[in-house]
Amino acid sequence: MLAQADISDVELKQRWRLYWINCIFDFSSLKFQELSWVNHSKKWPSSFDECNAAYFDNLGLYKGYAQAIQAGNVSEIEATKASPFHDLANFYDVPSQNPQEILKDEEWLEIVAAANVLWDYLKSTLTEPREVERIAKLEKEFF
Repeated sequence: MLAQADISDVELKQRWRLYWINCIFDFSSLKFQELSWVNHSKKWPSSFDECNAAYFDNLGLYKGYAQAIQAGNVSEIEATKASPFHDLANFYDVPSQNPQEILKDEEWLEIVAAANVLWDYLKSTLTEPREVERIAKLEKEFF
């Protein structure tokens, strides 16, 4: 906790947003999911459970975006744009622990499609240099 005492609120919000961008990307990229969940990439380790935990638990979004808006981490417009994806992901019932089955599940593909809508919105509206750079890096790597 002492290490974070020296970090400004602005920097903490920026880190939260970069992590959020990564999480949205993780949900939006079947290529990333296959590489990390099925092929167990050492460079990009992840799983379905880790993807969900990163978004819902680590970002504190399991109850929605109200706290993130209040903290100034996202705008109301961003939260509204995230809502369709968020609701689908929040109520997703995993058909199996087998990642290959998840990646073929029609409900999961709806979540990926909704995450892509949010991703496209973020790509077209974000202007903060670190966020734009993060998006470009992720897309270069996985699209």
